Amino acid sequence: MRFSKQRDLILNIVQDTRTHPTADYVYEKARTQLPNVSLGTVYRNLGQLVDNKLLKSINIDGTIHYDAFLDDHQHFQCKTCNRVFDIDINTKDFVSQVESKTNHIIDRCQIHLVGICKDCQNN
Repeated sequence: MRFSKQRDLILNIVQDTRTHPTADYVYEKARTQLPNVSLGTVYRNLGQLVDNKLLKSINIDGTIHYDAFLDDHQHFQCKTCNRVFDIDINTKDFVSQVESKTNHIIDRCQIHLVGICKDCQNN
């Protein structure tokens, strides 16, 4: 993958946004620095960054969010503000229990928790 000013900016926006932005969010942020960037350019570059394993994409209720934290982790979505947070939990024990109870072989695990974040609870 060749260097591109747009792609570098898009990657930096996702890396600086810990609540898993959507393409629309990235587009709005990118336009503040590159006013002529198109939404198609943002989508295309996000796809290339995911394909090259520099970002992960996660589907939450039919909307794709982007994640720059590539280590094994799970997600919590606030049903009030719709922000998505990283949850650092040990999934190996959970996967081992499911495999032993079902005799399935699990290649990967994605846990998506939904509730109300602490900020929204305080408001």
